[in-house]
Amino acid sequence: MVDESTLESVLGPELDVMLGEDGQQEEEQELISEDELLGEEAGEASEDDAESGEEGEEGEEAAAPAVEAPHSWSKEDKAIFAALPAEAQAVIQRRETERDNFVKQKAFEASNTRTQVANEARDIIVKMHEEHAQKLNAYAQMLLPQPPDERLLYSGNQDDVIIYQRQMAAYQRSTDQQQQLHQQIAQAQAAAQSAREQSQQAERASDAQRLQEQLPEWFDPSSGPKLREQLHSIGAELGYSSELMAEASSADIIALKKASEWKADAEKYRALMAKKMETVRAAKDLPKMARPGVKPSKQQANAARSQQAWDRLKANPKDADAAAAFLGL
Repeated sequence: MVDESTLESVLGPELDVMLGEDGQQEEEQELISEDELLGEEAGEASEDDAESGEEGEEGEEAAAPAVEAPHSWSKEDKAIFAALPAEAQAVIQRRETERDNFVKQKAFEASNTRTQVANEARDIIVKMHEEHAQKLNAYAQMLLPQPPDERLLYSGNQDDVIIYQRQMAAYQRSTDQQQQLHQQIAQAQAAAQSAREQSQQAERASDAQRLQEQLPEWFDPSSGPKLREQLHSIGAELGYSSELMAEASSADIIALKKASEWKADAEKYRALMAKKMETVRAAKDLPKMARPGVKPSKQQANAARSQQAWDRLKANPKDADAAAAFLGL
């Protein structure tokens, strides 16, 4: 991977200009938290809780620690940073984060480009060896040795014997050439296979590096096993067999991680909606309030009788009278 300090020394102050407001907007668009997903649920708290929450927030803001200086700064620079106003510290920290993210992104792109070029070069080498083997094989087919005509030995003509001897010498030379060609063909095929295996190994190493950069927790000894188990479960739900999961690329694993996050969000949303529906159902079960001295309307009386019939039917599903009254028969 390209060293970050190398990129910083090359790009220099152009980083801040290249980042600009677009980098900030992209970062803000990506920061979607669980509080935004469950914001509607948080808004359902009681007024008393809201008042106590406001007081707690004021206390937390007062007790909030100062913004830490970037870790790469020297001790003297950190001391100057600590003396700055909190607003200035927040701006510097945000810009430093954007700068680091920009450098990491460019280093990642440079690494991917270098890997892509190397893989293409290996593919070209494999193709060259394969084409060379094919040409040698075609040439070998054209130079198939022809054995001498043994009838020349029994013609009784001395000249025919000389012709036979010449044919035998040519046959032996052709046989030797065939053996050499087949050896060269085998060497070219072995070189193509070796280059192909090297390309596959390099691609696997590059894929592992991409996964290390994009999902480091996959390799963490503490969180890695749990994450792998979780993604294997998601993969099984999506139709991935154990064999496919064993050969999953970094792109597959990142996609499964995203699918796992979507599933978790969906489950939270369903839990939120289920809680809301419980409140709605509880409100429906409350008895209707009637003002004293007011005769209920026909619709209210029918509703009351229907509710009574339903209560009887729930208590005894075989009560035909209750079923008929509930259905209005």
